[in-house]
Amino acid sequence: MSASLQHLPLVDLRADDAEIEHYAALLDSLGVALIAFAEDRTPRQHNARAEELLGDGTPEWIDENGRPLRDEERPELQVRATLRPVHQRAVGIRTQATAAVIWCRASAFPVFAADGSLRRILLLLADGPRRGRIAGDRHHLPAHDPHTGVFTQRYIDVLLDDERRRAQRYGTPFAVALIAIDHFPTRCHAEGDERVLARAARLLRHSLREFEMIGRHGADRFLIILPNVRVNEAMVGLERLRETIEVGSTQGGDAGITISGGVSEYSGEDQPALIERLESLLASARDSGCNRLCVDLDLF
Repeated sequence: MSASLQHLPLVDLRADDAEIEHYAALLDSLGVALIAFAEDRTPRQHNARAEELLGDGTPEWIDENGRPLRDEERPELQVRATLRPVHQRAVGIRTQATAAVIWCRASAFPVFAADGSLRRILLLLADGPRRGRIAGDRHHLPAHDPHTGVFTQRYIDVLLDDERRRAQRYGTPFAVALIAIDHFPTRCHAEGDERVLARAARLLRHSLREFEMIGRHGADRFLIILPNVRVNEAMVGLERLRETIEVGSTQGGDAGITISGGVSEYSGEDQPALIERLESLLASARDSGCNRLCVDLDLF
């Protein structure tokens, strides 16, 4: 699936079932799943992509943190409760046929009857960002750094700009972190810069969740984007990541790697200002002794 839900045509909010069928077929051609629910939550219509994605039986739905999605958190039930659309939620789906989680961007829309009552709820599922792969070729940029396997700096900057635009359009939060390898010049002299970078990148990639994005951002730095996450939630996972790096990098008899970082949440500024704020927070973490994360306290 390569389509973005932001650019799909929206069905008329008073569409009948025939119009929904036509819309479902259009989405099929774009590789986007559609399920139409009645007001009582009964599935009434779906396209071929939805059948392929969800399979037989009842799939398990997973939230952004890898936990089972509660009923009230399901996008279609949020629409039922509020009568307002839900845009671009990151959700995971695990079916009975496979143990792998498929990450999607989920949007849901109300469809009203002539008397203004809720008649249908449309749930759309398109590809979500996935570590190690991006659907489509963004302006023909090389996507991955050959030394580390993470996104290149130019590509992660494009993805950060995408998240900023999504946040501005839909009001969805996201957190971002600038992570650096502690004592990088000393380690490079002893081990070689490519070996240090590759080892750190491998540990970072394996510690992130499927929908989180990581790319090079300078000689010894990595930028991490955490969609649909507030900074306080991000700090929990990133602290766990820091501890994992510290412990995991010593396995196999190698000298341990530690990381420091600046962590913040997008608050409407332009991209250079956001990066500058992260640079300042990273400098504070290093000045405080390294092997720590510094968060923007103004956001709490």
